[in-house]
Amino acid sequence: MIDIDSTLEDGVVTVHFRGAVTNREFIDLAATIADSGSMGGTRMYLDWLEIDRWAFSVPTANDVIGWCRARKMIARVAIVHQPRLNRQAAWLAAFLREEGVEVRSWRPHSATAAAAWLRMSGPARP
Repeated sequence: MIDIDSTLEDGVVTVHFRGAVTNREFIDLAATIADSGSMGGTRMYLDWLEIDRWAFSVPTANDVIGWCRARKMIARVAIVHQPRLNRQAAWLAAFLREEGVEVRSWRPHSATAAAAWLRMSGPARP
């Protein structure tokens, strides 16, 4: 399950992944981001700490279209996760970086630092 807290506290959208996460939910998240109306400055905190399982596979060409649209809306992403989710975090980070998104992966004990990093000023996106 994926829950989005779009209250934009300090300009950050928090996305909590919980329980069993499906690839369909992951792809649907991209559509939600793409349709948010953001102008490219969204900062996202991806909380993956409560994921029980995720049978991840690299999205198909059709599914990647949603993430191509979504990454244009995003400026910076912090992914907080356990080491067992390195594959998912690495794929998403590499994909987002192709569009110039700043992405960092954090371990659970560094969650506070991840949140602080998101709020820091960063370079302007082209």
